[in-house]
Amino acid sequence: MRAAAIPSVRFAALVGLFSLLGALGFLLTPAPLGAQSASLTARIATWKTADGTIELCIDLRDAAVGETRQCPQHRRLTFAQTPENRWLRSGSLHIAPEVALWVRARRVGNQLDFSLGVSIEGQARGIRGRSWSADWDTIPADRWRQTSAISLQLPVAPHPELWGSAAGIAAGAWRLEVGKAAPEFRLPELGDADDALVSLSSVRSDNEGLTLIVFWASWAPFVSQTLSTLSDLAQSEADLLVIGINVYEVTEGAGEAFVQKHEAGHLHLADVEGSVARHYRVDGLPELFVLDADGVYRGVIRGAAPLTEILSAIHAVELAE
Repeated sequence: MRAAAIPSVRFAALVGLFSLLGALGFLLTPAPLGAQSASLTARIATWKTADGTIELCIDLRDAAVGETRQCPQHRRLTFAQTPENRWLRSGSLHIAPEVALWVRARRVGNQLDFSLGVSIEGQARGIRGRSWSADWDTIPADRWRQTSAISLQLPVAPHPELWGSAAGIAAGAWRLEVGKAAPEFRLPELGDADDALVSLSSVRSDNEGLTLIVFWASWAPFVSQTLSTLSDLAQSEADLLVIGINVYEVTEGAGEAFVQKHEAGHLHLADVEGSVARHYRVDGLPELFVLDADGVYRGVIRGAAPLTEILSAIHAVELAE
């Protein structure tokens, strides 16, 4: 997180006028809308961990299409390391044309104050709703907690993809961390024209052993060796589940052709935009993530993954269990 920009005086005056009504509004003429309204309600959702960190996300509700939880980048802070009496901010989340939101937080003693940053057509302002403060010791750990809601009146309807396809990482899922359950995701099968999505939990439901998730692209070096090794291993190990995730392909159909050419017969999913890869902190391709029998993330093998290295990782997890 980094320090928030100082709001303009003109924008502050507009917001102050509407704060008398207990909500946020903007004196702008809405564009023609379809089913989706330009009126939203927003809350800040927090997730506190026992190790002293907190994650800040934004819950948006549209009366026509429902709710969504959006988690911008750079949204976590460590309470003990947070400077006092200084507003810090997450990355920006663009929810509509020329409209961005971000989460702001400030530590005052043992208390955390929350705020929502709003930018419309280049004018920025930090907004707080009622009771957007909490004592650190009273914030519940390991579950989501929501602030009260505020109203947002946007000049245009928000981007529909915020509520669109359920493909990608599950809303509000914690980013990948060793010793914690691997983040849930739903993706289409590679080359499948159907709209059906496959979730990590559904694939793992009948698997009592380890799970290996490999992120790959046809253009990346050493991918063919890694996929071939994993296919052979999946056939020889009955309790081992292998999931391939094709990501960042530059040519349509390249991923499917690559799988057929190298006979990598295990399950492959498509992460076209890389949303799951980013959430899993993928730094390069290929990368192989190891989950234990409970779906807990245990480690990663980066780059080429020869059989000896994969087996070493598997045996290390089995011994740890």
